[in-house]
Amino acid sequence: MARARPIDPDSRRAQLIAAARAVFAAKGYHAAGVADIIDGAGVARGTFYNYFESKRAVFQDVLIEIMEDVGGAVAPIDVTRSVPEQVRANLHNVVSVLQEMGDDARILFTEAAGIDAEVTETLGEFYGGATGRIARALRTGQELGLVQPCDVDLTASCLLGLLKEPVYQGLLSRRAIDVDRLVDTMFAIVGGGLMRR
Repeated sequence: MARARPIDPDSRRAQLIAAARAVFAAKGYHAAGVADIIDGAGVARGTFYNYFESKRAVFQDVLIEIMEDVGGAVAPIDVTRSVPEQVRANLHNVVSVLQEMGDDARILFTEAAGIDAEVTETLGEFYGGATGRIARALRTGQELGLVQPCDVDLTASCLLGLLKEPVYQGLLSRRAIDVDRLVDTMFAIVGGGLMRR
């Protein structure tokens, strides 16, 4: 194996995470090995272990990076502008990011569940944070007279499922997501039953 050229530690860590992300997306967590990651990064085994103690440790960082990518697609709602337009834009942004991720999104939706307690806790924090953001948006919408009275926490979980399930099923069947069609359908459901007319 050719010797890896020296790069700064942050860049090397990012390189290893990128290689691990590609390997986990292609092979899945259980079929992937550290050897696959170091081959993908073009580094020696010792270099990998300078940064991560195990495949499981780099997986945690990959998962966090993906969660940040998804979370970064959501813009805060500005109540001085059209709220429905911003909701639609946020839905479009999230679905587009997941679509662009391709197989990487499988890491979040299919690979991470059940690996161990720490990953389950990380997933719980991610989904809890997403549900919390939706619940806060619903409460704000209620205060502004835009959202019907409802059980905000339960509705937030249902809305997250409205996004997550079609994406998950698309990933399982390896079908491309029709972003506009999914967003239109989600917005019609939200607009028709939850938002005040």
